Amino acid sequence: MHATTSTIPTIDAAIIGGGIAGAWALNLLTARGYNAILLEAAHLGCDQTLASQGMVHGGLKYALSGSVTGASEAIAGMPQRWRACLNNDDDVKLSGAKLLADRYFMFAADNVLGRLTSFFASRSLRGRIDKVPPAEWPEAFHGFNGVVYALNDFVLDTPDLLTRLTHGLESKVFKLTATADTVTAATDSGYVLTLEDTQLHVAHLISCAGNGSDALLQALDIPDIRVQHRPLKQVVVRPRHDTPLFAHCLTGIASAEPRLTITAHRNEHGLIWYLGGQIATQGVDRSDQDQIAMAKQELAVCVPWLDWQGAQYDVLNVDRAEPRQKTGLKPDQAFVHRVGDFIQCFPTKLTLAPDMGDRLLRAMDPPKHRHEFKTRHPRAGIGRAPW
Repeated sequence: MHATTSTIPTIDAAIIGGGIAGAWALNLLTARGYNAILLEAAHLGCDQTLASQGMVHGGLKYALSGSVTGASEAIAGMPQRWRACLNNDDDVKLSGAKLLADRYFMFAADNVLGRLTSFFASRSLRGRIDKVPPAEWPEAFHGFNGVVYALNDFVLDTPDLLTRLTHGLESKVFKLTATADTVTAATDSGYVLTLEDTQLHVAHLISCAGNGSDALLQALDIPDIRVQHRPLKQVVVRPRHDTPLFAHCLTGIASAEPRLTITAHRNEHGLIWYLGGQIATQGVDRSDQDQIAMAKQELAVCVPWLDWQGAQYDVLNVDRAEPRQKTGLKPDQAFVHRVGDFIQCFPTKLTLAPDMGDRLLRAMDPPKHRHEFKTRHPRAGIGRAPW
């Protein structure tokens, strides 16, 4: 069904999905002069973004086979790009954003990393990784016997990040589920949105819907774009100690993936350790009970110098939505594809949000619709981290 647009105001873009992709797109397009709004079915970030570890990284965790890869090089410049945003030297300005950690580490027990030792010291990785002398180790490594490397990576507080991206744009963030009833192809071009008390004609409909992309593509009858899902089974640990750590554990790794990828977060109940990496990718084939048992075993091997007695454990299932790949493996880059006036966006990981934004700008027509509109339609707020 097509809707007429002759009597309703036109804006440049409506973005569907309020995770990192949608919030980034709204901020960027507004900075570039577009009249854009954001539509979120529940709360901003409530699906993938707030369940992420908040890491901005340069891809070295994809190069643990001992050589650079397409995946590691495609993402190599992202920490520098994000730091430009943090310094307000980019279209997306994030000065004052909260960092949970301004450096990220790799560590392995017993100083035995085989050929990775010479690889990490190679000229090709200069400026991306440095060996840290024991006197400069973070407090969390006190009692550790091994080797520690510092990466040019960092960890952001994702609720704060979403707040920064939408600051001053709250009136443009609406709570709306995109369905065949609320989003309709227009008779001439673009789409018509039906809000609670008004309709809008939008020149570009931009999907940043993540796990909602399948249903939206089907509702709008857009078969050209396909979605794949790669689940994770992350582990949330609430230790009795109060020692944060932000690091990849490489002790005894048997594949080109960190054994544990560790970040630390806080809520009203105290500190948590959030475990990703190999344990999360392989854990999808385990029961929750077996995954918790594996987490206890891995912490005892990887971080034995800290006290894990009395720690509490939970499992968090995360479903990552991405553009479908022939191999089924993760995409190396962000994805933006336009079909008519519909644009599908996947950053594929938080780190690649700036890359997604660059691709989105190239896919857009120039801004030209400055129509103002009034509505009492409900706004969407920031969600809460799942722990």
